[in-house]
Amino acid sequence: MTHAVYRSAVFFDLDGTLIEGPFGLGVWPNVLDDLARKTGLERRALYGQIIVENERRQADEGCPAVLAMDWDDIIAAVAGRLGVRPEFGAHELAAAYAGRSRVLDDGARVLRELAAPGRALVVATKGLAKYQRPVLDALALTPLFDAVLTPDVHGALKKRRAFFGSWPEQARLCIMVGDRYDDDVEAPAGYGFKTVWKISDLPDSQRAFDPFERARRYPYTPQQPIPADAIIISLGELPGVIGRLEKV
Repeated sequence: MTHAVYRSAVFFDLDGTLIEGPFGLGVWPNVLDDLARKTGLERRALYGQIIVENERRQADEGCPAVLAMDWDDIIAAVAGRLGVRPEFGAHELAAAYAGRSRVLDDGARVLRELAAPGRALVVATKGLAKYQRPVLDALALTPLFDAVLTPDVHGALKKRRAFFGSWPEQARLCIMVGDRYDDDVEAPAGYGFKTVWKISDLPDSQRAFDPFERARRYPYTPQQPIPADAIIISLGELPGVIGRLEKV
């Protein structure tokens, strides 16, 4: 059995939480323009088909995690059904636009502030390494993390316990920070993690409260049965939140 070697491990989602990545900036515009030109379909309809294929794969227990999140294969499959071939590879575009990505909320400074003995900082992203590694390198974020977890590391989607490998056993406290309720709150809470939900567009009526009070007062829907431990609107609030969670 692996024994805990860290006081805490803080897991970070990437897109929408720590970075604005290359997919919105360059991958989707180029891919969708290409397919629209070749098929005559609207970009929105094409994007919808791509997302449906991705969600179908994620819901299929028999689909390997890597294949479920392989946008190159997903785009090729959708294009093939429409009788065309894509001109661009998603991983090539992601690498080409990696340098145009940006770190949100002065995130690099926040990561440096969080770095401390006994605390591990770990990327936990559902994007494959071939898409995310070039971005982390281009933004000079890679050296700020102790590890990078992607679906191709342990062969599991982010919603699965296996995604995290032995990390939960290596830390006495695990904290997930992310902007998606399903991946970053509900699933990790089920594994005993503390959860910090980033909601940048939180209503004004909620902003005045501290992150823990926000989480208690947030109007969760029936599809959101597990509350977050804290809700932040900016990464700048995170050091204080992590400090309080570690004292609980």
